[in-house]
Amino acid sequence: MAATCRVCDSTDLALVLDLGEQPHCNSLLTEADLARPEPVYPLRLWFCRACTTVQIDYTVPKETMFSEYLYVSGTTATLREHFRQSAEHLVAELGLQRGDLIVDIGSNDGTWLKAFQASGMRALGVEPASNIARQAEAEGVPTLNRFFNAGVAREIAATASPRLVTAAGVFFHLEELHSAAEGVAELCRRGAVFCVQAIYLREMLRETAFDNIYHEHLTYWTLRSISALFYHHGLEVFSARVVPIHGGSLELLVAPAGTRPVERSVTAMLEQEAAEGLGELATYEAFAARVQRIREGLPRLVRRYTDAGKVVYAFGAPAKGATMLNSCGIGADLLRYATERNPLKVGKFMPGSHLPIVEEGSVPDPDAYLVLPWNFLAEFLQRNRGYLEQGGAFIVPVPEPRVIDASNVERELVLAEGPVGNRGAS
Repeated sequence: MAATCRVCDSTDLALVLDLGEQPHCNSLLTEADLARPEPVYPLRLWFCRACTTVQIDYTVPKETMFSEYLYVSGTTATLREHFRQSAEHLVAELGLQRGDLIVDIGSNDGTWLKAFQASGMRALGVEPASNIARQAEAEGVPTLNRFFNAGVAREIAATASPRLVTAAGVFFHLEELHSAAEGVAELCRRGAVFCVQAIYLREMLRETAFDNIYHEHLTYWTLRSISALFYHHGLEVFSARVVPIHGGSLELLVAPAGTRPVERSVTAMLEQEAAEGLGELATYEAFAARVQRIREGLPRLVRRYTDAGKVVYAFGAPAKGATMLNSCGIGADLLRYATERNPLKVGKFMPGSHLPIVEEGSVPDPDAYLVLPWNFLAEFLQRNRGYLEQGGAFIVPVPEPRVIDASNVERELVLAEGPVGNRGAS
């Protein structure tokens, strides 16, 4: 059994899903690495009966996961547009002015901060990956190459007073969760509002998106569970909405408790979560059963192509793709390559499956692609419509394995561009 809950320290935890021993999802391999044993770690999902936080129990050292990083926010048009729209919304919602300071935690290459800079605001990123921090600095985004915690927050507060603190796709990464939350509280007590975006567990369950489970994602949030975290640090969510990115994400505005009126959006979301059983173990047991059906059905679907002598590639080599391939037992026996746009990944091999990663467009198109970053499906369908019309196919793994080709691409595009449309994620 897992030791204690990452939020409330309870030991009353229930095992939801065991995906076995898996390598770190972003530890891509060189050709020389293939001859050496590959480190693997337990990947198990637990539910806390006390505070309802869903989490994994094993923590890979953060230096292994984040000191050098391969995920770059600005790689896809979907994410760039999401952050532009988000910045525009926050400027209007909070009445931000030219010259205001915005601090972004886990700022990556500065894509979100650049959107604020375009409106005349000052920016400061906090990014632990040295390679990505250097890239952000080179592109004009001042960046501290640090892991964010209470100490870093005090350093920032000693010389500056940010109006807004942001964090996108960060609060599920944090091993020092309470130290980071206390750091946020420190800046909020000095007048900042905190905007956090995080993959929404509700949408993850609806999509059966178990590939969002990997070692970098330590916690999986509902509004109820993340509110419990903020409560420990004197903070309160006063506004809540769901945005399409990351397969459906929470976007929450947070301030010191009692300092801002709590909007109806918060109580409505809490009521919806209760109605959907997000605080009940049975909901997660049903999710685990659906996951098992995908783990069995996806390899069968891919083999329908390979058994007929057809060639299949992986489309993309995202972190989530490692979970999908390794959980389903899909490797180089079924897939020839993974094609990628991110130059930091090209020329390496995916962890576990050992698929060679080649540059997108550098090899002839296969008969079918297994789409691993399915969360960008709308963008990919638009970009590759010609390939599909000429007889190609996309295999999409969730919410259940299916094939998209010329016969159904228009319908799938309408669905992909719907309310949870372009769902970009790592």
